[in-house]
Amino acid sequence: MSIKRYRILIVVLIMSLLPASAHAKTPKWFKSARKATFEIVAYDDNGRETARSHGVFTDSNGTGISGHSVLSGAVKAVTIDGQGITRPVEIILGADDIYDVIRFRVRPDKKFSSLATSDREPANDDNVYILPYGSTPIQASIKEIKTISGGHSYYTLNIPWDNDLLECPVVDSQGRVAGIVQRGSDGDTLTYALESSYVTDIVISALDRETKTYQDLKIKTALPTEEDQALAYIMMLRGVKSMVECRQLHEQFLEQFPGSPDGLFAMGTFLILEVDSTQYAEGLSMIDKAIASTDEKDRFHCDYANIILNTLSRNLQHPSEWTYDKALNEIDAAIAINPEPVYHQVRGNILYSMERYREAYDSFVKVNNSDIASADTYLTSYYVSRNMADSQELGISLLDSVIIKLGTPIPPRAAQVLLERAILKEEAGLNREAVIDYNQYEELAGSYNMNSTFYLNRHKVEIKARMFEQALMDIEKARSLSPGDSSLVLEHASLLLRVGQNDEALPLLEELSRAYPDVQDVQRLMGVCYMRREDKIKARRHLTIAKELGDELAAQLLEQL
Repeated sequence: MSIKRYRILIVVLIMSLLPASAHAKTPKWFKSARKATFEIVAYDDNGRETARSHGVFTDSNGTGISGHSVLSGAVKAVTIDGQGITRPVEIILGADDIYDVIRFRVRPDKKFSSLATSDREPANDDNVYILPYGSTPIQASIKEIKTISGGHSYYTLNIPWDNDLLECPVVDSQGRVAGIVQRGSDGDTLTYALESSYVTDIVISALDRETKTYQDLKIKTALPTEEDQALAYIMMLRGVKSMVECRQLHEQFLEQFPGSPDGLFAMGTFLILEVDSTQYAEGLSMIDKAIASTDEKDRFHCDYANIILNTLSRNLQHPSEWTYDKALNEIDAAIAINPEPVYHQVRGNILYSMERYREAYDSFVKVNNSDIASADTYLTSYYVSRNMADSQELGISLLDSVIIKLGTPIPPRAAQVLLERAILKEEAGLNREAVIDYNQYEELAGSYNMNSTFYLNRHKVEIKARMFEQALMDIEKARSLSPGDSSLVLEHASLLLRVGQNDEALPLLEELSRAYPDVQDVQRLMGVCYMRREDKIKARRHLTIAKELGDELAAQLLEQL
């Protein structure tokens, strides 16, 4: 073999041992595909470059994918595509700092190019291409596939790591984006790729917006993808963020969901309630536009009525057009379309505020006869009924319904209802039943939460119910909680006399007589006590003092001596 032929053979052998990427043919689609790749450059608020990386545009709407870290903290960024065209990053569409990826949008133009994402899952040993920015494609194959969250894939490629490949697109043999190049851990010499659909599938939720992932991003970020979540997010921030920031969010919502009745309505109420009177006309106009454009007019009429009612009830600044009559007209419009029980509940609340109690009560009857009847609706009905001077029996019946709706075992929140019913039963002369409610109230609220007033009040009802033993125990509890209250001593002495315990009452009365010699009740009871002890001289002396102090009953008792 000649030396020349030997050298040619050696070259052939060496070439056959090199990886395919080193001598792969440039794919036919590469020329157009490279236009969709870009370099991304981030800047701070002083215009200084903070980071740069790579990425690829994945659709004709201007969507690009790259790394989260390159935009973290940046106030602006631009992409420079494979044709050298610069486009500013306008809005962040989704981000994930776990895999360090981000999706954003630029404004596309006539020269804008993008690569479709692959609709086929690559397999082990499949050939793929990495498209470095401004360079020729590198052929590689998939060495390993791991499944990650959401059923997406994470690829290990068969080529060594190169920093210049970070976040460059990985495309399949058809020139469709299959992944984005990822860096391994420190010291790892392998090259990895994250499935591109992982990035394109990222959805922003209301909770996501407040996480560090998005808080680190200073470039405008999209609202949650779902309209209701986006609106809930904005409403959550009203009163938390500044008026300027909230207005920008409302405007962004209408950009993201143009013509949304909910967005128009929310913006209208924001201008009225959160800005100032200069915005009333525009706010009212947007609310009217929202109601005119929605297919759910009954819901919007109800919401409008509620907002007016709450504004008036809290005495907040409002347009002159917002009156209780306006709120009533709005809820009546809702009921005319769809007589939902909840609408009658709002109507009842409005009429209650207008002090049209009979009409309000009639509205709550409709609510309580529906499937939304609750402890709260019955309780509101009770308070309405008390303003109508209705029978005590009706009030007790409504409170009975409240207790039933609260269920068994009776929850702690029923305590106040039981106390209310106890007072009402006492007024109706149902004293023993009232005592039972007082007892249940004490059990639910806890004896340690009771004060002397509670035990004094229950003591008085127990006397009416002729439950004297219990009454004596309660007045003693009241005295122990307020030892300096002389009126409780007098109440105790009075009860002792009533049950014939004259000897026990006398020391209490003597103590009071020394401290309050000019109190007619004290002197009269002293006289009664001595009368029962058949000490007429002392009895006459104390009754005379009481009479001179103006006690008519003492005068009658003197005539009996």
